[in-house]
Amino acid sequence: MKTMKVTAGKRRIGFRAGLAMLAAVTLTCLPHTSSAAQDCRFCHDEPLYRVDFNRSVHAGNGCTSCHTGITNIEKHRDGKERPAPVNCGICHEKIAKEYLNNFHYIQEDFRCSDCHRNIHAIRKDPDKNVKLAIIRKCTECHSNDDYTASGHGEAVLRGNRDAADCSDCHGLHSTRVFHTSLEQYPVEAREFYTQKCKRCHADSVMMARNNLSDKMVAYYEGTYHGKVQELGYPAPVAGCGDCHTKHNILPKEDPRSSIHPANLEANCGRCHSGFHPRFLSYQAHPDYTDRQKYPALYFTFLFMGGLLVGTLAFFWLHTILWWRKVYWEHHRMEKEGIVPPSVVATGEGLQHVERFSVKYRIMHVLLVLSFFTLVLTGFPLKYADTEWAQTITRLWGGAHMSGLFHRGAALVLIIGMIYVTWESLKFLFPKGKGRQGWIDRLLGPDSLFPNLKDLQDLKGMFLWFFNKGEAPKFDRWTYWEKFDFLAVFWGMFAIGGSGILLWKPEWSSWIVPGWVLNIAALVHSEEALLAALFIFTIHFFNTHFIPNKFPMDRLIFTGTYRLEELKEQRPLEYERLVAEGRLESLKREHPSIPLKLISATFGLASLLLGLFLTVLIVWSLLFT
Repeated sequence: MKTMKVTAGKRRIGFRAGLAMLAAVTLTCLPHTSSAAQDCRFCHDEPLYRVDFNRSVHAGNGCTSCHTGITNIEKHRDGKERPAPVNCGICHEKIAKEYLNNFHYIQEDFRCSDCHRNIHAIRKDPDKNVKLAIIRKCTECHSNDDYTASGHGEAVLRGNRDAADCSDCHGLHSTRVFHTSLEQYPVEAREFYTQKCKRCHADSVMMARNNLSDKMVAYYEGTYHGKVQELGYPAPVAGCGDCHTKHNILPKEDPRSSIHPANLEANCGRCHSGFHPRFLSYQAHPDYTDRQKYPALYFTFLFMGGLLVGTLAFFWLHTILWWRKVYWEHHRMEKEGIVPPSVVATGEGLQHVERFSVKYRIMHVLLVLSFFTLVLTGFPLKYADTEWAQTITRLWGGAHMSGLFHRGAALVLIIGMIYVTWESLKFLFPKGKGRQGWIDRLLGPDSLFPNLKDLQDLKGMFLWFFNKGEAPKFDRWTYWEKFDFLAVFWGMFAIGGSGILLWKPEWSSWIVPGWVLNIAALVHSEEALLAALFIFTIHFFNTHFIPNKFPMDRLIFTGTYRLEELKEQRPLEYERLVAEGRLESLKREHPSIPLKLISATFGLASLLLGLFLTVLIVWSLLFT
């Protein structure tokens, strides 16, 4: 606060000295009364103090409410006793507390009066455009070239009171230190400004009032950038200010805008490098439901949604009918005292035969481990706004580490699929036979490729579900096992292919345009959801929840089962093995105790983890 000047020419003696003494007494005893102000104005009689101050918001305060420390009016009059520095925090306590952390105070030692200069004449004005006043005040020191040319600045100058002024983004008395240095404090600044943008642009009422979409925030939060931000790791991804810059926020049609097509390469190039110009067609705020603006995304969204709903609906129905049939049948047999032959097997029936070799059992374990790693690192990103997602990501060591584990698990899965493909080709085209008879092998009983019998088995199963016929007799592979196998191939094409594109999007842009990356992200996400729900519900039912397999079927881990189980579950294969004289070669020792313990522990742990993840995913789908 500027020190009030005492006019030298006003000094008087005699009668006036008496009045001064009276003023001193009054100042001491009644420091906050208007009478004290009257006495001060005996000397400080400029129009500012006599007229303007009486009309100001502080008129009700006495002079000594701000100008404290005067104990002797004569000394003060003679300039020997000066008032203490003005402390606005005596009355404006909350603001003063905020201001202690303000950039202007910490870095520049600005005091209240540096902005509130005309303190003796400040008036209340309900019609005053506060936003405009703030802009004018801030731009007294800060260059206004960028801001006043921006969409926000132009709108405020036109009288729009929704548009952001300086204080809406930077705070009025709480301007934090990092605000002026996006380069020096990228993490805090990026998160802070992004939250500021979201606060207004997610306000449906405000956006409708200004003919703007209130979905831009939701669309951004649906992207990789937005999801990583939501998880609490803003450092490695773009926030609002990274693309829209700090002050030059203009529509993309404006050539001055940072998101104008002519400026996109430079704008995106601040974070990304080595990309093809077609990379710029990536949509930062995609709306999958907008057929007109994003037709490719729209139809991909419909396809993936239909695939997910159709697949799960069919197999969930299949599972429910199967469960009902088996459970009712199990109940009937138990009631009638009938024990399945496989349970009471004796002699030859106890002999174990191999179904899965060590190689395929190891591959299945690797598949399980990589799949769970992918789910535990990928789904937190899909449901980034949930507490459980943020907790799991912290357990991985943050978004960056989670991403590294995700890519590592994906690499294991890709290598596994390449190996399976190689094995499949060797099966179709064995050494010494080449293409001779490959069709027979492709559609034969040892192949995992669907054939006509699978359709007959599917029909037979539904008839059996409704007590219209006997259960089909299966050979080596059932139709649902073939679906599981081929679904992994489809999944690898969809998830693996899209994942590779998203792994290094700049390099991918040399193969596909940027908008394909939007499609890849959608396919990757929806196919992952389909795969997880399929494995955790349908596959788990097939291997854990069927009454004669509950709580788990250890076959895939031990590799063998009893001969009686082979006869019961795959009678056609048993007959074929006998007919071909191959049964003897498949006989194995009973699994060891360590192998059974490890198999049970691993299998049940996988089951419990899968069920736990299913609850989290379903909860997120329904309630977030």
